[in-house]
Amino acid sequence: MDIKTLTSGALIKYPSRGLLLGTGPFRESAEPPDSGPAFYIDTFRLDDPRPWKIPAALHALPAEGNPPPPAPEIRWAEPSPDAYAQVFAEMMEQIAAGQLMKSVPAIPQFGEMLLPHTPRELILRAISSSPSHYPYAWWTEREGFCGITPETLFHQQGRSLETMALAGTARPEDEGVFINDDKEIREHEIVAGSILSRLSPFGSVTRTARSVLNLGTLIHFVTYLTLESDEQHTPAHWIRLLHPTPALGSQPRTENTLAQLDDWRSRLRCPLHFGAPFGFLEDGDFFCLVGIRSLYWQGQRLALCTGGGVVASSTLTHEWRELKLKRDTVRRSFHLP
Repeated sequence: MDIKTLTSGALIKYPSRGLLLGTGPFRESAEPPDSGPAFYIDTFRLDDPRPWKIPAALHALPAEGNPPPPAPEIRWAEPSPDAYAQVFAEMMEQIAAGQLMKSVPAIPQFGEMLLPHTPRELILRAISSSPSHYPYAWWTEREGFCGITPETLFHQQGRSLETMALAGTARPEDEGVFINDDKEIREHEIVAGSILSRLSPFGSVTRTARSVLNLGTLIHFVTYLTLESDEQHTPAHWIRLLHPTPALGSQPRTENTLAQLDDWRSRLRCPLHFGAPFGFLEDGDFFCLVGIRSLYWQGQRLALCTGGGVVASSTLTHEWRELKLKRDTVRRSFHLP
């Protein structure tokens, strides 16, 4: 099946089943189906009234597909630091005032893909990425997005729920310094502690010790958490409980801090689906990714968005450099120039 010719589709890498491709026409619903497969595709704000996208057909794709097409020519425009610097200053002011512990500004870099190449080719590049990542995609005739994320929001099987805290970033060659970096450790423990406190009222939670996850081009701190829930809950319950984690949201997490983050993201022109949950449901088993390491398109116009955690010890220069490092990592993951 030639993904480049499909006018609409949804794709995800599922842990036990590999690459799954949903083809249209899609039925959109506010609630998941009683049976059969469905994709969950929402915005970061969780404001899509019909986030369940039910495919007309589901296809299993081979793990070893065709090689990606020749590299496209993309004309990238360098993002201006001015708007980011203003948002960063506002965040630091609120952190100094004790109103915030952490927040995550996200800013895109825009580009134009030159014909005859089309953005749907990016999906093929995502599929051929590192086996330690999860490709995902959703597209219609004129727009869409795809990504290669290392981060899962959760995996629900009955009353059992597995999740992870992934925060703190460095280059692999800096691991010796990274594991002792107070700023990166604090950023990670804010995320892990928040997830633990949100899950604990629902049952027994266990967490692993903080460790380093090497993804080739970047390293992160990671902590894995498992919940045995006292009661059965729907995927929507867990999505609203966990999204956004402080890895992409604000801490403390309140209506006011989330509304402020939404305003900051809007001012930075962050795509609506960046960092949003992206999931797949079948037979009561629900697997949900965090939609990062992604590219978004409308026509031939592209957006590559990255974000980074801001805490009390953050500096503008360091955070701006980290955003570029993450953008370069995304381009390498997609095998792009």
